[in-house]
Amino acid sequence: MTRSTMVLACLAATLSGTLAAGPQNRAVALSREPVGMDPAWRQQVLHVPGAFVRPTSVTVEGDGGTVTGADGALREGGAAAILTTSAPRGARLVIDLGVLAGGYVELGVRRASGAPIRASYAEARQYLGPAGDADPDPDGFFYGGRSLGTDDDPDGRADVYAPPRGATVLRSPGLRGSQRYVAITLDGPGSLALDFVRVRQTAFPGAYDGHFLSSDPVLNRAWYASAYGLELSTARGRRTAAGRPWVVMDGPKRDRTVYAGDVQLVALAAYQQGGAYRRVLRDTINLFACQQRPDGTLPATSLIDVPCEPGDPGPPDGSPAGFEPPGAAGQVRLDSFTLLWVVSVADYLRFTGDRAFVRPLLPVARRALRFFGEHAPDADGGLFRTADYGGLPAQNWHTPDRAAGLDATTNAAYYAALRSLARLEQSVAGDRGAAAALDRRADRVRAALLSRLWDPAAGAMTLNTDDPRRDHTADANAAALAFGVLDRPRARRAIAYLDTHLSGPYGTLTTRHTGNPYMTRYISPYVMAQESLGRFRHGDGAGALGLIRTAWDHMIRKGPGTPWEEAGADGKPAVPRPGTSLAWGGHVGMAHAWSTAVPALSMHVLGVRPIADGYRRWAVEPDPIDLGWAQGDVPVPPGTLSVRWRRGAGDDSFVLTVRAPEGTAGRVAVPLLHKDRTIAVDGRIAWRNGRPSGDAGRGAHRVGDTVVFEGVRGTATFAWAG
Repeated sequence: MTRSTMVLACLAATLSGTLAAGPQNRAVALSREPVGMDPAWRQQVLHVPGAFVRPTSVTVEGDGGTVTGADGALREGGAAAILTTSAPRGARLVIDLGVLAGGYVELGVRRASGAPIRASYAEARQYLGPAGDADPDPDGFFYGGRSLGTDDDPDGRADVYAPPRGATVLRSPGLRGSQRYVAITLDGPGSLALDFVRVRQTAFPGAYDGHFLSSDPVLNRAWYASAYGLELSTARGRRTAAGRPWVVMDGPKRDRTVYAGDVQLVALAAYQQGGAYRRVLRDTINLFACQQRPDGTLPATSLIDVPCEPGDPGPPDGSPAGFEPPGAAGQVRLDSFTLLWVVSVADYLRFTGDRAFVRPLLPVARRALRFFGEHAPDADGGLFRTADYGGLPAQNWHTPDRAAGLDATTNAAYYAALRSLARLEQSVAGDRGAAAALDRRADRVRAALLSRLWDPAAGAMTLNTDDPRRDHTADANAAALAFGVLDRPRARRAIAYLDTHLSGPYGTLTTRHTGNPYMTRYISPYVMAQESLGRFRHGDGAGALGLIRTAWDHMIRKGPGTPWEEAGADGKPAVPRPGTSLAWGGHVGMAHAWSTAVPALSMHVLGVRPIADGYRRWAVEPDPIDLGWAQGDVPVPPGTLSVRWRRGAGDDSFVLTVRAPEGTAGRVAVPLLHKDRTIAVDGRIAWRNGRPSGDAGRGAHRVGDTVVFEGVRGTATFAWAG
């Protein structure tokens, strides 16, 4: 080697070392500066603090009268709004509360004379008629604002008051579950001096010790709108002897009862939103424990105040006398909801670690799975066959559609329930033999599901073997994705099917077909919430966020500010079902607990999940997708898990700070964003040249496009650059 060649080699080596040292030194420096928490998340919260929700604006509509000083209705104690009518329901004041509010509507009246005062309520402005947003069809199940609940009696979506003799506060005789708009008028000629309109709140006040914020305002709105929808969907029983537990209902306006199947998905959101929700979910799950039927199934829905004491489910002899499921809700079977209740129990243990509550529920869960085993013949490969057992018609989560036959969604729930009970037998009962037997049953169910209901030609799950169309519905594929029925190749094909055949401008359609008695064509946020979780599970975070950006953004912008129960294929909040008691499509709730984007964002964008029951061991595995940064807190039994990450422009850096409660440990997966990186942890190099480096990297290993660090405790900051 000549002298000049040696000089060039030395210069090249020096330059290479300098370039390598630059990103390495920057990574070390970045890892010494924890990512701060942006307090701006508080501005996203929709909850109104205090006892009342008060109006934000008022408009005047209609002929047959006059209004002066309309803004007086916005402020208590000032000049009153004066409404004078010359015809029945002539001029009216339309009050906008700014957000949905649930509770007792109160009118501050200075004076009134003549005709009765009418107050009507609606979630959406377009449905604000004289009877509010009540079903106008006398044959409709929810005619006149009827609900299934008991805490809102006398129910209705409008109230009429005789004009008081003097100044007073008129209060709705029953709780009015959810309204953003209140119309005030008179039922004939008369006069009213109105001081104020307000709603005395009755929902569970979420503390928001769990929260989320990211670089995308659409995702932020989706998280907080979903969280508020769950908050509105809470109630407190009145008749239970042992206290007044809070529970999570189906929705705040119409049903006002608890559905066993909804709880499983709703709970995944509630655990992320606030620590106090753990007690709410415990009491919600417990409602069904003492209502098990002799055959092992649970009622599809429950009143909110059934006196079920934790730890004492009692014999499987049905609901306590006087607390049977309300109305027609007790006259159908939704057997998949029994299965999802079992999944909820296992999830509750995973997120809370509360073995004392779960242990007495094991006999209930065992009896439930025994029923399904007895109706899963060998001829069907061990799949559960939905039928009208016990003289009750079989339906599914999408009532009143038909469900009889080998149903894909029900059997995906069966698979998940078997896996869940196996975990309970192992971790709570310590019975490895029972757990192994359940896992073998689950393996058989999964194999039969793929054999009987996976369509390799379409690359998608079929709805039901009895469905003459052999339809490939959104729920069949979303459930298979979310519950782990599909392997990765099949999952990718199912996702492609959803994208190419069921994706619409407002979200995922339940089916391509119209007129299928096995599935009404509409858009279900419940199914889309499952779909988003399933997409993340199988590596399609971009598709999951795309779905949230499309569907949740549409509902929030077009509605009262919360995600709806369902939407039509045309994107409107109305889904008529001609020929049924749900022919009037405006019955759709415009705030619904199951319509949640919270689990996908907190459990995947932040990446926080329990590994051991009660988060004694945890995982933080963020999926950045296309976001520039994200942050949030997740309440866990030992305290708070805090995650904050940001990426540099052009992916020139990534910094992740994790703060965990004392006494816990976990694993942290640092995204590499498709390139080998040198990673520093708290100022020390921990990963270099594709392998662990030094004490800081002890135990680190690569998994896919991440480097995983085990045994992380306390607060740690991970960073790479270049």
